[in-house]
Amino acid sequence: MLDMTHVEYIKNLYEKEGLSLREIARRTQHDFRTVQKYEQRGDWNPVVKPKMAEEDYPVLGPYIPVINGWLEEDEKEPRKQRHTIKRIFTRLQKEHEFRGSYCTVKRYVNRKRMQDKKHQEGYLPIAQPPAHAQTDFGLFKYYDGAGEEQKGHALILSFPYSNAAWMQVFPSENQECLLTGLKRIFNHIGGVPLLLRCDNMTTAVVQVLSGAERVLSEGFIRFMLHYRFEAVFCNPAKGNEKGNAENKVGYTRRNMLVPVPVIVDFDEYNAELLVLCDNDRGRTHYRHGKTISELWEEEKKLLLVLPEYEYDVFRYESLKVGKTGYISVDPAKYGLSPEMNGQIVQAKIYFDKIEVYSDNCLLKTFARSYKKNDEVHDWRTYLPVLSKKPGAVPHTRFFGQMPKLWQEHLKTASNRERKSALTVLMEIVQDGNDALCDEALELALDSGRTDADSIRQCYYLISRLESHPRPLQLPGDTPLNGFDPDLSVYDMICLTCNDESGGKNGWPGATRPARPCGRGGGGQ
Repeated sequence: MLDMTHVEYIKNLYEKEGLSLREIARRTQHDFRTVQKYEQRGDWNPVVKPKMAEEDYPVLGPYIPVINGWLEEDEKEPRKQRHTIKRIFTRLQKEHEFRGSYCTVKRYVNRKRMQDKKHQEGYLPIAQPPAHAQTDFGLFKYYDGAGEEQKGHALILSFPYSNAAWMQVFPSENQECLLTGLKRIFNHIGGVPLLLRCDNMTTAVVQVLSGAERVLSEGFIRFMLHYRFEAVFCNPAKGNEKGNAENKVGYTRRNMLVPVPVIVDFDEYNAELLVLCDNDRGRTHYRHGKTISELWEEEKKLLLVLPEYEYDVFRYESLKVGKTGYISVDPAKYGLSPEMNGQIVQAKIYFDKIEVYSDNCLLKTFARSYKKNDEVHDWRTYLPVLSKKPGAVPHTRFFGQMPKLWQEHLKTASNRERKSALTVLMEIVQDGNDALCDEALELALDSGRTDADSIRQCYYLISRLESHPRPLQLPGDTPLNGFDPDLSVYDMICLTCNDESGGKNGWPGATRPARPCGRGGGGQ
């Protein structure tokens, strides 16, 4: 079949230059019958190819139903285990004694597959009303404070109308991270979207029912009611229904998380991200010709007002304390005390911390860990048990957390001395003076006495500083009654007490002079 340029050339040679058909065939090197066909043709309307039919394939026609059946069955199988054209040709020869050519089979299968693609589901352009938002999580890599590589999760909240978006990063995709991220972005932008479109994340959706019906988690329902937005969930495996958020995940990851960030404090890093997202709105919108900031100012006016009361994002659970004093939350364990074995405690689980209560009293606050099988414990909580089992101290998993000076002291002390030392250490901790642990022991070592009583006296010396009240200042017009008692009697009493005590009021090893007993008023 000749293209239109050659056909027009043939028509011009025949009609305008008056050449014969044979002369035209000689000049153009085309067959005489081809030249004759185009010269005599009068209908130049486009030819519509008829639909594929069995009569178009006189040899293959009887086998077409068999091929169609194989292709339909292929739709149920993995892509790598479907029929190739060669395999179809081989099976036709072997199983159905087909005597046609491979090219005939190839031409039919290719046309059949192309025709089937036309009937596949396409994508519809979806309207993007103002104040409607989309959300999604995306993975990224970061380094923690120790320089170790970690896996992070970036939460995106995007507004397709203006193309504005904000990002917050977390160590997980759990419900606490999701709701905390949304809450922070709502507070930052000063409003709440009318509608939020998201996928069927397990943190929000407990069960996917038919159609648009979903069974939502209690925590997500509470969050929706508090902020008054409507949630719409995508059809399963239809991430394109929130394509703006998915595109934003890639955009923010490329532009705000490169080079690979170092995250020591998630709160501090997330505050910086909100500023970066604000600055990103200076770009021109890809379709509307305005800046994203201009469109966002229009969209922002339609947002829902923030609620009067702040929403506290946490999960509440009742947990049983194990034999070793641990409770389990997600992938990690948190140590309370073996003395609480079998007790039921209540845990308020935030994205970054866990508060443990017993009978409405706060027992301990832990930094939340996302490492699998990680054990989070505090040596201070185990002191009551250690004082009863001093021999186990060097073998505990938390021994390395104790103050370095005390570790050396407890290793070298005898079993009895270790028990007394642990009792003193427990007293210091219970007083809330953890920072003085090493200082008290260091002072005792300097004096050459490391028994429990000496360590305790050193601790008292540095923690309970003497207080000397200032003299009472009386106004000038205060009347004086002229009473002038003789205080020498009290001085004699204090001297007598001091003689009887044999100078024992002074602290052993100290260079300070002994003080009066305090029963008299004339001392100092």
